[in-house]
Amino acid sequence: MIKAVIFDMDGVIVDTEPIYYERLHEFLKFNNIHPELEDLDKIAGASARDAWETIQRIWGKPLNKDKYEQAYEDYFKNRPVDNREIVNPDLTTLLDWLKKENYQIALASSSSIEEIQKVLEECDLKHYFESVLSGDMFKKSKPNPEIYFKSAEQLNVKPEECLVLEDSTYGITAAKDAGMYVLAKRDDRFNFKQELAHKIIDRLTDAIPELQKLNS
Repeated sequence: MIKAVIFDMDGVIVDTEPIYYERLHEFLKFNNIHPELEDLDKIAGASARDAWETIQRIWGKPLNKDKYEQAYEDYFKNRPVDNREIVNPDLTTLLDWLKKENYQIALASSSSIEEIQKVLEECDLKHYFESVLSGDMFKKSKPNPEIYFKSAEQLNVKPEECLVLEDSTYGITAAKDAGMYVLAKRDDRFNFKQELAHKIIDRLTDAIPELQKLNS
């Protein structure tokens, strides 16, 4: 029986991945760096730590992280991302249904805790989640399953009692390796291996009949 639903953030709650993908590509080109698109694809769904390693590899030399992040921030300072404009339109319908049906709800994202809190506050979502975890809290983020084991522990449920909503190869792999039931939110833009999930869904609200079937 499924007792808890765990959400990934980027690509599931907010559609940030194409924005940050295009911004990174633009910033690299501005600095005369022309990456292969498959290298950029590796960053989608990755933890901040792993993404930084990929950026340095693309750049071709070690970088000062603070200076890089300041330069990136300065470049886009007049074009801030408004998370309210990219929040999934089906999200609150699903969250309200889960609350009504007494499911426990958690968030387990590879993003930094600062970015997670920013999204939750801007989109007024904090009150839905009983547990919020960032990949930066762990020695290894997704595809390592540790973040999902910890999420189940914080909710006081068994891994097999959890359904996970993911989109990336890293996240799907992590959740499946944790022994959880995984629904992949369909995304054909980043060469994700979504067929690794138990099922691919087109809309977040498609999780409702899946839960009803799993718990019937």
